[in-house]
Amino acid sequence: MTFFIWVSVVLQIVEMAVYDKEAMMDTMRSTFLSILRTPRPLIMIRIGRMFFKFQLPANRVKTIFKRSSQQIYNVTLFFLFFMSLYGILGVQFFGALSYHCVTPSTNHSDVSINDLAVPDTHCMSTANGSGYRCPEGMECMKLDLDKHQRGFNGFDEFATSFFTVYEAASQEGWVFMMYKAQDSLNTFRGLFYFTTLIFFLAWLVKNVFIAVITETFAEIRVQFAQMWGTRNVIPNDDTLHVLKGDDSGWKLVMIDENKPRGTAPHFCQLILQSSAFHIVMLVMVLANALTAGSLRFKHDGRNREDFTTEFRYAEIAFTILFDLEALFKIWCLGFKGYFRRSLHKFELLLAIGTTFHILPSLYHTQLTYFQVLRVVRLIKASPMLEEFVYKIFGPGKKLGSLIIFTMCLLIITSSISLQLFCYVTELKKFDTFPEVRQSRGEGRGVNF
Repeated sequence: MTFFIWVSVVLQIVEMAVYDKEAMMDTMRSTFLSILRTPRPLIMIRIGRMFFKFQLPANRVKTIFKRSSQQIYNVTLFFLFFMSLYGILGVQFFGALSYHCVTPSTNHSDVSINDLAVPDTHCMSTANGSGYRCPEGMECMKLDLDKHQRGFNGFDEFATSFFTVYEAASQEGWVFMMYKAQDSLNTFRGLFYFTTLIFFLAWLVKNVFIAVITETFAEIRVQFAQMWGTRNVIPNDDTLHVLKGDDSGWKLVMIDENKPRGTAPHFCQLILQSSAFHIVMLVMVLANALTAGSLRFKHDGRNREDFTTEFRYAEIAFTILFDLEALFKIWCLGFKGYFRRSLHKFELLLAIGTTFHILPSLYHTQLTYFQVLRVVRLIKASPMLEEFVYKIFGPGKKLGSLIIFTMCLLIITSSISLQLFCYVTELKKFDTFPEVRQSRGEGRGVNF
């Protein structure tokens, strides 16, 4: 890492010393020197080491690496086997897909964009088969185009086929290659080849690799738990129960069921604890979602307000209902008991946001997001789904750590991409850091 840092410093000094900026840019575009800057963003990892200092015994580290490296090695061989297998099958199944639909007057040695179909379409050269047939006024002709014209993917030879299989396994633009194969040859070949490829490489092998990585991190967590002892568990008010028995038998009750609550009468608290109350409120949430989803606009010259007037009255009714629900829960539980649960905080936030939303001056503004987010409350309809969501997102501390980790990873990858591609001519997505970050967020590849 120190070597790359010194190299980047020397390159920066040279760039600042050169007066002819255009000549310097041409030099950087024609050489690989800018690639030497790419490891520099990895310095940000040191920031994490400043806050998280830990050390495992050498024997435990050796055990973890020995187990994980063997598993990763096996999965990597498994992955390379399928990559090579489908690379060879691609060459055998398809070969060079060089037949295109062109105009009859096309010279195969001098092809222009005006000679091709719009969009460029591959075709089947033989009369028999289920491939694509050129439309009337065009004919199927073999064109000898170089890779800069037709693209760098295909099944011409094993190396190109291997790269195409890797591209398809990443599930980025693989359907276009499948359409080319189906148009050029019998349809069943491309359908069988790419269906099995996506199943084995994009789903099976990838998930096995993720499982191995997850198991490795689980092993590391177990080692830390053994070294540091038992950690405090974050309590979950939704799942804390005690076993209570009476003359009718034993039952699980909330641990805070007998604690002092709000000032509401006892029968109101019984209503709040009943399943019927929660089912009715979930049905109202579902009715609100269906009502909002039934809104339909017609482009017949009428104003937007003509379509939303009746829906606005319905939204006002639902908002008043959910506001009364929030006030009823506060009355029954008290402020301290109400704010103890994260779900109640979320419901109160939605109630406040939708209350402002129904005001005439704020209707159909950015506050509409609060109305849309009401449907999230339907997660309570399924305990399994609720438990799954809690495991994924967990408490605020766990979710915040996940967001910070994702942001740091995005910044590092964006910085590396900026160093790799900022000097490429006519590639504007990597000129500045915000453009690079957006490109990484969209998950799009670089097309030269």
